[in-house]
Amino acid sequence: LYGDRRFQKDRSYVYVAYSHSQIRASTTGGYLLTRKSNFVNVADKVLSIDKEALDRLINSTKDGSYVTPQTDGEKRCFELMTLIDHASGNVGGSSARKKHQRSEIKSLIYLKGVPCFFFTFAPADTKNPICLSYCGEQIDLSTVSPRTGSDSERFRAIAQNPVGAARFFDRMVNSLVNVMLGLGYNRDGLFGQTSAYYGTVE
Repeated sequence: LYGDRRFQKDRSYVYVAYSHSQIRASTTGGYLLTRKSNFVNVADKVLSIDKEALDRLINSTKDGSYVTPQTDGEKRCFELMTLIDHASGNVGGSSARKKHQRSEIKSLIYLKGVPCFFFTFAPADTKNPICLSYCGEQIDLSTVSPRTGSDSERFRAIAQNPVGAARFFDRMVNSLVNVMLGLGYNRDGLFGQTSAYYGTVE
């Protein structure tokens, strides 16, 4: 993928690769959930679902309100949803993964306390010569002010190579964590010693 820019610039390949990574993650989660010793229990929960109770829960949660199961059928539906969350918790972009991330943040706050500061990081990829270099443009990074072309040329280069832009973003985030927080260098960061941090990508 990195060595051949034909794959990076293909309009469908990135979506296909991401879809397969999601399928792999969900399949792995489902396999771990339905091991031989637990398969009968999981199968019984799936086959014994009360469809009317499930419809009631769906209609009750359409407005975003919190629902507490009341009947035995609704409780079984919640048990099944817990199993589904377990299977899809490692699937990037899924609602179960976002729920797990919220739980991780809460657990980190319980352990370390509330965060000292919060910030949003958004590197300007269209103006950065490193990003354009990742996207295949001939940029001389050895100079102080390399020539990066016109606005339209920069926008077109990044739009045609989303993989290069993603690699640049990953590089910038890792550099920020290592330098600003002092992780990876065995030293204090800009704000002192870092006890914990948590970051997500929108």
